[in-house]
Amino acid sequence: ADLQVDKERHNFFESSLDYVYQIQEVQESKKFNIVEPVLAFLHSLFISNSLTVELMQDFLPYKQQLQLSLQNTRNHFSSTREEMEELKKRMKEAPQTCKLPGQPSIEGYLYTQEKWALGISWVKYYCRYEKETRTLTMTPVEQKPGAKQGPVDLTLKYCVRRKSESIDKRFCFDIETNERPGTITLQAPSEANRRLWMEAMDGKEP
Repeated sequence: ADLQVDKERHNFFESSLDYVYQIQEVQESKKFNIVEPVLAFLHSLFISNSLTVELMQDFLPYKQQLQLSLQNTRNHFSSTREEMEELKKRMKEAPQTCKLPGQPSIEGYLYTQEKWALGISWVKYYCRYEKETRTLTMTPVEQKPGAKQGPVDLTLKYCVRRKSESIDKRFCFDIETNERPGTITLQAPSEANRRLWMEAMDGKEP
């Protein structure tokens, strides 16, 4: 069920990004797609009617200024389109992460390494981190039978990237909190997602 929800969310996320991108492209292209044909028509009109040199000279400064403005608009359109493409690519790399003004610094799914007498297990949590208070709220996704498991608030002390050769899982990072002894190992769903978590937590390289 979680995989299906994540897939649907990812599809909706991509469709929304494509829609915004296309709207932006149409709005920007209107600025020169309409004016350029009008400028070309006026130019041909002046030439075909063999206007006097004086009228041509009067028209020339306006034409040059308009051509310069159109070129600047086209350049702005190209740079904006490249920025939108890059932003869309970056956002698609981390669709499970939300960073909005007035909201938690970052939130999304993480796996936590939990050690038991019989071995090690990875438990899925929905995590929210508030940078201002350095508070990490962890809510277990799967509830254990007969046990009430609510959100747990932890105060972050530090965060460091986990060396890939030191663990058999990818995209891991370690944190230490005031409330729990020792190190807590977390796993992100992707490298891009791990970078976002570490950036929000002021994470360090090992």
